[in-house]
Amino acid sequence: MLEMDVRLSRDHFDLSARLTIDSPMTACFGPPGAGKSTLLGVIAGVVSPHRGWIRLGGDTVFDSRQGVRVPAARRRVGLVRFDPASHPRQTVRALLQDAHQNSVRTGAFGFGEVVDLLELEPLLESGVHALTPGDRQRVAMAHALIPAPRLLLLDDQLEVSGVSNSALLPYLTRVRDELNVPVIYVSHSLGEVLQLTNRMVLMVNGRILGVGDPHEIITDKILSAVSALQGIESILPVTVLGHEAENGCTIAYYHGTELVLPMAAHLAPGDSTHVSIRSSDVALSKQYLRGTSIQNQIKGRVCAVIRTPGHAVVQIDCGVTLLAGISLKALHEMALQEGDTVYCLIKVHAFSYVGIPSQDRRSGDTLELPVIH
Repeated sequence: MLEMDVRLSRDHFDLSARLTIDSPMTACFGPPGAGKSTLLGVIAGVVSPHRGWIRLGGDTVFDSRQGVRVPAARRRVGLVRFDPASHPRQTVRALLQDAHQNSVRTGAFGFGEVVDLLELEPLLESGVHALTPGDRQRVAMAHALIPAPRLLLLDDQLEVSGVSNSALLPYLTRVRDELNVPVIYVSHSLGEVLQLTNRMVLMVNGRILGVGDPHEIITDKILSAVSALQGIESILPVTVLGHEAENGCTIAYYHGTELVLPMAAHLAPGDSTHVSIRSSDVALSKQYLRGTSIQNQIKGRVCAVIRTPGHAVVQIDCGVTLLAGISLKALHEMALQEGDTVYCLIKVHAFSYVGIPSQDRRSGDTLELPVIH
């Protein structure tokens, strides 16, 4: 069982989290910037709250009043994060064997058991640096599992180049059922949550708005968050391809699509940066439109429709999740349902640049873009 009541303030973000989780599988759901990754970092011990307490399995791992701060390495919490650059010359076998040997004294799952569970046998002699994004995710999970954690945390920051955590979901059920390790995972898809678990934590703006059955939260608590969802900004990772000075715009690559963005002459071709878009600035169409002044049409799949008395919020999977706020009349006339293919229509100047650009020069179809939520 996980019990916690913590507060954290940094920069312009405040986290206030009070919850109890006693479920084999829990989804942490919310819009980008809700604080989901920060919450997982606090549980794992890699982020320190300013005050409050955390109990895991009856053990106090953090208590600001009593001065208890159990280090992350001693909490037995597996946070699935992995940087292949830290192991450039290792094979998958060597990486996982090192993790096993370092954990034997404190307890570890069998090497072969984890390899079989995550179907990693064909990858054991591969170099860590050469892994595909999907394979990298499974190796990262194995690395976190081998020390036999009492809780596994799957952060959405692992998502890369269009490969989302959804690829790991079948393996998460195996971890839960065969290793009996409880799992908390971050998700942006209500459909995914409803399919996998009956326990969800809803977060918006650093606050926990509800904990419980996803169906009940969707029909009750989530309605109180719709105003926040309506105005929330989705973040897209893009790579600059070039500029069209005569047209006053910058051309960038995102998930197989060229985007027309506001001019950003300070960015060089190959620079990686992020752009934001408000849900109220995203329109939807069931077909690709020709002869329109709207320059950006991003193809995606509807993964959830949230209806309210006044309007609807539609979640679209476009590599990352985009939120579109539309009227109930439009929803009815378009007959939108989960699974439908749609095009997200976005005007050039609806985009805003965020973050600091980095030099990450790639070309053609080999572009591998980082995803931030």
